[in-house]
Amino acid sequence: MKKLITLFVLTLVALTANAQSTLKGDVNGDGEVNVTDVTMIVEYVMGQHNSSFIVANADVNGDGSITVTDVAEAVNTILDGNGGNTPQFYLTCPDSNHPHLIDLGLPSGMKWACCNVGATKPEEYGGYYAWGEVQEKNYYDWTTYIHCDGSWNTCYYLGSDITGTQYDVAHYRWGGSWVMPSREQQDELRNNCTYTWTTLNGVNGGQFTGSNGGTIFLPAAGCRRDESLIYAGEVGNYWSSTQHASYSEIAYSLSFYSYSAYWRAGSDGRLYGLSVRPVSR
Repeated sequence: MKKLITLFVLTLVALTANAQSTLKGDVNGDGEVNVTDVTMIVEYVMGQHNSSFIVANADVNGDGSITVTDVAEAVNTILDGNGGNTPQFYLTCPDSNHPHLIDLGLPSGMKWACCNVGATKPEEYGGYYAWGEVQEKNYYDWTTYIHCDGSWNTCYYLGSDITGTQYDVAHYRWGGSWVMPSREQQDELRNNCTYTWTTLNGVNGGQFTGSNGGTIFLPAAGCRRDESLIYAGEVGNYWSSTQHASYSEIAYSLSFYSYSAYWRAGSDGRLYGLSVRPVSR
């Protein structure tokens, strides 16, 4: 009987560890991706299901299915620990070493950052940037917007999409493969995730949950206009990298509100200081 109780406790501990693991590729829940995980994914693909197998972590490439491609991605993750270039991504933040790549199971395979540019954790507002600018400032209007000649109808053309350019604040500040999301990528997020207005550590914002259980929290950081911070705690406004198709003084953005069950694809004047949530692959 004592042996049975001990076995039960050890099994419970193992299952608890598995339940807490959010590292993609870590299908046995031991906190790392190694050869054992690759073997278990191969066995799963071949129809041999292990009771301790974490299915959500086996879809390493985030395409909604578990195939030999995920085996290859798990191998790349292992190689990354020895000088490879494949970043690790998660369903939720595994620790406080932000930012993390969060897998939301999006069709494109795009991953979203867990926090804003200028923030050190998911609930922090972070910085406020006029579209195409990479520095914060004390006053936000057309006279201080560096990409115009002092008025809305003199905006310089920076390109139809500034992703990865010198005007991309996410890439400028975080480097690597981090970039601002395009309008299409914001639309993909909007169309493939469920949205809930919620609170994280006392901060209002929107939680966005993918079909695979991955989640990100975007704080309702409001925006900067003139010298004021407005609508903080009530509205989230996030720049895309995409210039408006018809109006040079406007760029596309993503917005959500405390009083609405929905979030929308919108647009804002380029002079406003909005939040930026980066993406990467």
